[in-house]
Amino acid sequence: MTPSTLWAFEAYQRIRSRLPKPVATTVRPQRVPSLAAITDRFDGFIFDAFGVLNAGNIALPTAVARLHDLQSMGKHCLVLSNAASAPQQELVQKYRNLGFPITPDQLISSRMLVNDALTSEPERTWAIMAPAWAHADQLPCRSFIIADLTVTANRDRLDNADAILMLSAQGWTEELQQGLVDSLHRRPRPVWVANPDLVAPRETGLSLEPGHFAHHLIDAIGLDAVFFGKPFNNAFDAAKKRLAHIPTSRLLMVGDTLHTDILGGRNSGISTMLVTAHGALQGLDVNACLEASGIVPDFIGPEI
Repeated sequence: MTPSTLWAFEAYQRIRSRLPKPVATTVRPQRVPSLAAITDRFDGFIFDAFGVLNAGNIALPTAVARLHDLQSMGKHCLVLSNAASAPQQELVQKYRNLGFPITPDQLISSRMLVNDALTSEPERTWAIMAPAWAHADQLPCRSFIIADLTVTANRDRLDNADAILMLSAQGWTEELQQGLVDSLHRRPRPVWVANPDLVAPRETGLSLEPGHFAHHLIDAIGLDAVFFGKPFNNAFDAAKKRLAHIPTSRLLMVGDTLHTDILGGRNSGISTMLVTAHGALQGLDVNACLEASGIVPDFIGPEI
């Protein structure tokens, strides 16, 4: 299945009750040609990655130059990504290879958040949704990757895991998903989701992400899942802590997704800018999406 932007928006709308409730606002978004028009209003910029800086392994037009310009002006830039497939050091190197001038302390990923949380769970054995190349063995826990063998011939291993971690959906199949559903029916256990996104912009369209499959589990079984990343507080608390030397009123969250970037930013008291040329709302009627969702950014522009 290759989801469309309309499908993704409607899917986010269906799970609204599981997302943070948006704070009431009377904001009327200001249309701007790019981030350059409002740069002087802010000292710290928090960027979503996919759909704002890049689509898959391709840097988006103007994004690399914009980050260079901001940092040359003395502005503080932070990337806040729901990506969880790659270890932190690999993710930083990916963006450096694309031309973005970021250092390890300028990137907060959902994988980093879940990595920190796992240090308090030393006794659990985790069954992990991830491809082999995701290096799940680098996480601070006992674990194994869910594969065809563990949902068919060796399903007892999956049933005996203490908890489930949904790290990456790359390579995930309907057969693996059904095997996980069946296992959780047989023995309900905690489920952690290291990437709450339903979709992510790639070079040729949108990919399904762990959040999509996590909500399928919730629908099928009725379990409660723990999410790490936008729009949840753990992501924005980490970003604000990293930029604690800047008043919240001088921070701007820039993202392409209403239900993650903009919702989470607004709820954390940070001004927000929605970009629309790439990513979650590409090709949609943005005003209709704002009205339907009730999630309203401070600024709207095509790209950064």
